[in-house]
Amino acid sequence: MPRIALFFTILVALLLSACAQRYRVQGLVLDVNRSDNVMIVSHRAIPGYMDAMAMPFRVATPSQLNSVKRGDQVEFQLVVKRLNSLAEKVKAGTSAEVANAQRAAAPLPLPIPAEKLSLGMPVPDFQLINQSARSVRLSDFAGRIIAVNFIYTRCPLPEVCPRLSANFAHLQKRFRQQMGKDLVLLSITLDSQYDNATVLADYAKRWGAGQGWQFLTGDAAEIQRLANQFGLIYWPEDGLLTHTSQTGIIGRDGRLAALIEGSSYE
Repeated sequence: MPRIALFFTILVALLLSACAQRYRVQGLVLDVNRSDNVMIVSHRAIPGYMDAMAMPFRVATPSQLNSVKRGDQVEFQLVVKRLNSLAEKVKAGTSAEVANAQRAAAPLPLPIPAEKLSLGMPVPDFQLINQSARSVRLSDFAGRIIAVNFIYTRCPLPEVCPRLSANFAHLQKRFRQQMGKDLVLLSITLDSQYDNATVLADYAKRWGAGQGWQFLTGDAAEIQRLANQFGLIYWPEDGLLTHTSQTGIIGRDGRLAALIEGSSYE
């Protein structure tokens, strides 16, 4: 490699490294998903970053989860970059204090909603408000392919809601000619009390959303019903929300064609 190319490669690496923020995290492990290299941790407040809450954290090295289990006290370094965040230097262990905490803490319920639709089932119509404060019904897009995800604008972790929005931005760019005519993207907020039409309009602008990508808000009970139908689970934690990630694909016939778990897809 020529010296000048090597110089710029090293410079870029250093700049990217410098952009990362590092935070010390302590908490109690509520669940471990080894297939996705993720642990859900009820953590203490992280000074300068977020309040105490329960959140999923992806580990940098899968082997770090080998000795981690539900109920463990855990400490790690959270490295937050522009596009993702990773847990590094994970240390976990049990003790009498942790055992007491485990007995005192209610287990994290992650039941499958009874209303969850099976693949091939018709998706019931719904009515919400888009970022232009106009009423929108699912039936307005009959005959088109519709992708639906659930986000909220104050989501603090870059690999959750921002990653879901980045995925839709990628789809919008890739299928620019089909947007609105053959393909529609619907992002439904889980935080309808905060994410009104004005907030969503600003968020849509930041992502460069065109006519075929709409951000929806509305009645909290209606959004809860929709989340249940797509198998998404969410709960409030100190003013923010913890949630699973599901993206539903509705076929031209109005039936659920696919349900994508997680936010790491393209």
